[in-house]
Order: sequence, then structure tokens, then C-alpha cells
Amino acid sequence: MKKALLVIISCSMVLRVALCEAVDTAALLAQGQQYEAEQHWSEAFSIYSEALKFDPNNAVAHYRLGQVSERIGAVESALKSYQEALRINPSMTEAKHALAGYYMNQGIGFRRNNQSADAVRALQQALSYEPTAVGAHFELGQEFEQQKQLEMAASEYQETIKLDANHSAAHTRLASVYASQGKQEEAVREFQAVLQLNPEDAAAQYGLGVAYSELGQREQAITALKQAVRFYLRSGYRDKAQPAYTLQKKLEAEQFAAPATRKKK
Repeated sequence: MKKALLVIISCSMVLRVALCEAVDTAALLAQGQQYEAEQHWSEAFSIYSEALKFDPNNAVAHYRLGQVSERIGAVESALKSYQEALRINPSMTEAKHALAGYYMNQGIGFRRNNQSADAVRALQQALSYEPTAVGAHFELGQEFEQQKQLEMAASEYQETIKLDANHSAAHTRLASVYASQGKQEEAVREFQAVLQLNPEDAAAQYGLGVAYSELGQREQAITALKQAVRFYLRSGYRDKAQPAYTLQKKLEAEQFAAPATRKKK
């Protein structure tokens, strides 16, 4: 009987301690978030570290410690915290998003330094954590395009557009890739998508004019090129307007000469 009573008392004490620790951890997390709201990053860092002493397997505490670590510039420490949060809770969306952001920023840095292989690896790592990361798909498309891997670039731009139909830059880059591949009809479609979003996009008007010219659709090409010249000049880009103007005049000369040629025949 005494043994049974001791077991009950012991269990009761363990339960009370566990409950206290749970309450303490929750209170510490709340206090940490309050410090974050006030931008007291060092205090928040200390609080979350303390919370993890009570509950080392608290995914939220690891994630919040990662967020604060980033704020104070401890990026590698943040990375470890996010990875630990995800180890504890593999479905934690916030940790996946944070890791995707980390690797995307790393990939952008590698791209700026012309470290192509590292850039691709980092951006693909970002997408392994967050397959719907629009920015990572777009950056990867740009890297593939720079490497002249046009099919892979087109695939990444298409995925970007699938996730964000109003991504004007992705439509523009995809149009350029199509044009480089000789797929002028597809290029026309993408340039038109850009112009639906921004009718005064001079570069898209110029690209559209070139694509129409390649397709032999002279009148449509001239119309687009006139718009390109107009919008470039309005923005003060006289040097960029020159190629559009030159092609426009060439096509107009051909258009003027065509009836005369037909009459001679």
C-alpha cells in the first residue's frame, strides 16, 4: 500500500513538473515574441535559448531562435536552428520557407559572383524546401539562360508563370528565350502577355516588333516598333530607341517597295 502511494505521489510530482515546464516554455515563447515586436533582438535571443533548455524539442522555439539569429547577423546559427526545427517537425511550413529563403539568397549571391554551378545548386536546394518559391524558379531560369541552357531556362520561366501569371519579367525572359530558339509565334504570345500587364513596356514592344518581323508580318511589326520608339523616347532612352527606329524604317522601305516590285512583274 505504501509503495502504491509512493508511486502515485511520484507520478503526481512528475506531472506537475512537466506541466510547469510546459507553462514556462509557453510563457518564455510569448515573452520572446514580445521582445521581437519591440525589436529587442538580443533579449529575444536569450529568451528563446532559455526556452530550449526547458524543451529542447520545441520546433517553434528553434524556428524563432533562427529568426532572431538572422536579425542579429548570425546567419549560420539561424540555418542550424531552422534545420533543427524541421528535423523535429518535418511539416513545419515556416521553417521550410526560411530555409528556402536562405538558399535563394545564397544562390543570388553566387550568381552575382559568376559562380554558376554553386548558384544552380543553391537555388535547387531552395526549391527542395519550397517547390512553389516563385523567386527561386525565376532566378534559376535566369542562370540557365545565362549558361545558354535554353530548354531548362524556358522550363523554369514557365513554372514561374504557372505560379504567378502576372510575373512580367518571367514573360519577358521566356519571350526572349523563345526568340533565341526561333519560336517566334511563342515569343509573340509572351510579349503580348507582358503588354497586357504594361502596355507601355518599350522593351516588350521592341521584342514584339522583331518577332513579327521574323514572321514576315510587316504591318504588325511596324506598329509595335513605333510604340517602342515612342515609349523609349518618352523615358529618355534615345540610345535604346535607335535600333527600333532603324528596323521600323527598314520595314517601311520594304513595304513601300513591295507594290512597285509587284507592278513591274
